[in-house]
Amino acid sequence: MEHPLHSIDCRWLLALYAVIPLSALLVGLDLLLWDGWLAADVLPGDPNDWPLWAVLFGLPHIIASMLTMANAEYLAHYRRSLLPPLCLFLLIAIAGHFGPQPLSYSLLFVFLAFYTIYHVLAQQLGLTLMMLGARPDRLYNCWKWLAILAGFAIYINVYGTRFLGQWTVAGINGYQLMSALAAALCAAVVVLSWRLARRAAPGIGRWYLWANAAMLVSALLINEAGYTLFVILIPRVIHDLTAYSVYITHDRNRNRSGAGSLCYRLTHASAWSPFIVLPLTSLLIAYALTSHQHYPWVNITILTVSFLHYYYEGFIWRGPNPHRQYVAFKR
Repeated sequence: MEHPLHSIDCRWLLALYAVIPLSALLVGLDLLLWDGWLAADVLPGDPNDWPLWAVLFGLPHIIASMLTMANAEYLAHYRRSLLPPLCLFLLIAIAGHFGPQPLSYSLLFVFLAFYTIYHVLAQQLGLTLMMLGARPDRLYNCWKWLAILAGFAIYINVYGTRFLGQWTVAGINGYQLMSALAAALCAAVVVLSWRLARRAAPGIGRWYLWANAAMLVSALLINEAGYTLFVILIPRVIHDLTAYSVYITHDRNRNRSGAGSLCYRLTHASAWSPFIVLPLTSLLIAYALTSHQHYPWVNITILTVSFLHYYYEGFIWRGPNPHRQYVAFKR
């Protein structure tokens, strides 16, 4: 007897965007009532200055996605499509570390910045399209790429001084230029969001569309206010928890068919749920890697795995791939 698939409730995915008003509320309270105490004495200028940040955000969900592939069937299915990009990303990471400096590392940062933003927003905007029950057309693709470019401009403003230093374009400070560009792009995203929402049927898809527009606009405004932590926290919470929701649901459904991955077979005697096994295993592996990332080859491994994750997440949850058959959404 076949059991129905566990599904991901789209209302839960939308609820993750509550991090936006909560972050805005804290920023507002700090500016209006606390005289900047939160920014000056509590929050770090760079979230990576918090060791816990690196352990909880970013790498763990990448490791979790790798763990969904830890079985012979998946590796055989994806081997030919993943081996060439794996070699390419390894070469890019090596060139960034050992090529002529500082140019090579700066170029590596720009590549990482753009690919990270593309990956994060492509996931969220793709889910928007699914919830709208629509196919990608010219208007959606324009909205998507304007959002990605806006996110990239904001990302450069957040991390650029650390990796690129100061730079100018025609005598104009590069970061001021990025701020102006991000503001213009966010305005265009809002306009196109309105056009997309007008033709969409009422429902959760409309709310999710506007939530993604709000994520970009809030990141822009909060960054201008000087609260870098929240600029990075907002998309990280939304993206990482959305990803874990998909991975855990996939593993629950796949394990029920008796085809679970290696980490579940190792813990089979305990009957632990994927809600425990997947986050715990991925956090432990991420902690081991980040604790040693000062070694060049460990950092190269992290970058290569991250780039590969960005690449294959663009297709494994679509079409006839084995991952997709174990994931369902409830709208």
